[in-house]
Amino acid sequence: MNASAEVSVRREVTLLVLITLVTSGCTAYRQQRIGPDTAATRPISEARALAPDPELVSRFAQQSLALKQAAIIDQLDLLKTELAGEGKYDCCVMPGCSECVINSGECHCRRVIERDGPCCGECTQAWIEGRGNIPGVDREQILEHLGCVRELYEKPVPEGETAPGRIVPPAE
Repeated sequence: MNASAEVSVRREVTLLVLITLVTSGCTAYRQQRIGPDTAATRPISEARALAPDPELVSRFAQQSLALKQAAIIDQLDLLKTELAGEGKYDCCVMPGCSECVINSGECHCRRVIERDGPCCGECTQAWIEGRGNIPGVDREQILEHLGCVRELYEKPVPEGETAPGRIVPPAE
């Protein structure tokens, strides 16, 4: 290689190094300035601070109530699957709860119950309904953690009223 070619190669390498440094610096700068990582889940109070895509919100707002409900359920199921794939969703009931995902962006009720701790309210209700999903754990073990609150879960709904979370029948 002659001296002229060697100088040319050095210039190209130097230029590539400078471009790499500048663009990586810009990337770091942008990451520091663009706000929170929208790919990460977070507690509900922090999640509310994120600005959703206005076009998506507008399209959602135009849907009927039934389609909105269906979309929310579908998206929650997809989110649970994604979180499970990342090790951030391991619920103790079937089907899994949504309370933890909405409130904290993850669910670890199974791990807590396996260590003899309490689960979230939605999971507690599911255990009472017989939907617990941990071998060797039963409804009574879950209810032990409730103390005086246990009465609320065992109290019958007044006659003529529809239980929370159930569909109110149409007026006759």
